[in-house]
Amino acid sequence: MAINQNIRTTRTLLRPYVEADREKFADMFTDDEVNMYFPQGGCASREEAYQLFDKCFVVYSTNDPATRHFEIWGIEMQGELIGHFELKQTNHTASGELEVVYLLDKIFWGRGLMPEILAEINVYARSVGKRVIATINPENLKTVRALEKAGIEQQEWTGEGEERVYKVWLR
Repeated sequence: MAINQNIRTTRTLLRPYVEADREKFADMFTDDEVNMYFPQGGCASREEAYQLFDKCFVVYSTNDPATRHFEIWGIEMQGELIGHFELKQTNHTASGELEVVYLLDKIFWGRGLMPEILAEINVYARSVGKRVIATINPENLKTVRALEKAGIEQQEWTGEGEERVYKVWLR
């Protein structure tokens, strides 16, 4: 199966970024509310967001799943970029696991899009022999609800000190 292939859900398309996405990407990654719980935090400026956007293309050109699985998609709905999605190996993943990291433009919150996307990502990950995990801040109730709707198989606190995270495995 090709890495960074398009993944279609009922209402969305996960697809590699294109240059035309640059401004909308910067809008999302500089919005403090959208990035409140994003693991790396938001970007302090549009310039920083543009640099992060450019890194997506570096990942596309250097990605080797034999050394580290790392896929990045823009989330599109009706031809409009509405979010960002990553599926990757992290310091929180064990062998056979991939972590999901995502954000969605706040005008699309509450529409049930993430459970729909997570279900398709789970199918995709299983097709490449992987389990999907997420590490979350339990106070991020929107993400907790999205993961619950997608189906949580197991959940627990893992790690120590600053490495301590709440980890969930999707069913």
